[in-house]
Amino acid sequence: MMNTEILDRQREISKTPMLQRIAGIRDKLAAAGDEAQRLRHLPAWASKEMAEIGLYRYVLPDELGGEDLRARQQIEIIEAVSAIDGSVGWCTQISSEINALVIRQMPPAFAERIFDDWYALVCSGHGPANGPNPGRRARREGDGWRLNYQGSFASGSQNATWNFLMGSMCTDEDTGKTAEASFMVPKGEFEIIDTWDTSGMRGSGSHDVRMENCYVPPDRLLPGRSLAPSEIWDNPTYRNPTHAIYNKAAVALGVCRGAIDNFIDLAMGKVPWGLSTTLKDQAVVQYRVGEAQAKLMAVRAFVMETQDRLEEHLGPLPAKGGRLQPDWEYFWPALLACAHAAQTCREVVGVINNTAGTTGCRMDSPLERQLRDAQQAANHALISYRHYEQLGKTFLGHEPAAMYLELCRPVDA
Repeated sequence: MMNTEILDRQREISKTPMLQRIAGIRDKLAAAGDEAQRLRHLPAWASKEMAEIGLYRYVLPDELGGEDLRARQQIEIIEAVSAIDGSVGWCTQISSEINALVIRQMPPAFAERIFDDWYALVCSGHGPANGPNPGRRARREGDGWRLNYQGSFASGSQNATWNFLMGSMCTDEDTGKTAEASFMVPKGEFEIIDTWDTSGMRGSGSHDVRMENCYVPPDRLLPGRSLAPSEIWDNPTYRNPTHAIYNKAAVALGVCRGAIDNFIDLAMGKVPWGLSTTLKDQAVVQYRVGEAQAKLMAVRAFVMETQDRLEEHLGPLPAKGGRLQPDWEYFWPALLACAHAAQTCREVVGVINNTAGTTGCRMDSPLERQLRDAQQAANHALISYRHYEQLGKTFLGHEPAAMYLELCRPVDA
């Protein structure tokens, strides 16, 4: 059973809608974004402030002290934070997302053990290692496993209490195949390797994580296919194969909203050099703002509509008459919507920055950071431009890519 203090605390803070909680610490989140740019990761004080209002727990089931929110509500939350700062928004989405993903196949008793800590935060570094590393190997040792591994893109790792590693990322030294287990490694047993030196999402702290000669006992193991659709938790989010995808799209939507709002503030008073009228009174600027609003609202509606439709299609748990995985006709539109949102937001923020002129290039301008962040969000593999081609093939009679089918494949398939 979860600690009643955790459950009581969640019930109390849930009396205030999350968007109001975010608004209440807006200035702190903005300051966190500024500091994160210098540190190249989210400062510890900011991570604690975010945890205080439940920004890492809102997807968790009620039984684990969460708010059990569906995709639409999750997107709204990530948007709101990302409109304040992209890197802070990225840390919000990745930490809330991974906290939820790891419990899909996790025994409830283990989940209770992890989330009995209000500040629990799970990171995960699954990208190619940067520089020398101990490899990507796992070896059975008794009932546990021994890891020698390094992986990149472990956003939020500096404030993480656990690191999650999928078995598919490791080669079993005895069989030469992927490991048949996934691993939960507590803070102190994984090392952060300073490799994240980027322009976009600079403050996300997406460094490498390394586990060298690290033993993972049996009580910290998960199935090899640990992210397969869950038959444990009621919320269809735990069977939604686009969970990690719509989170990334939500960051792009939020960055784009923030850029448009910041540009409107600028346009009210700026008179460009060599001209006599403010930006707000120029027809081309009015046109571009109108177009930007239309494009953002259109892609946002596309994401929300397809997520609502997908999760309604999944319904309750299979034991209660629902589906374990979606039919393709509900899956592909949600995939396409997320990639299209990210790519469109990148384009819109670019136009907005261009319309701002030299002001948008200055390092003290929020538009400069938002330009970088929109580009970086659109680069992420889960929402990159490549999905236009991969999904476009299916409209012309080709089979869906294996990577899509893998996302929704049951454990025993």
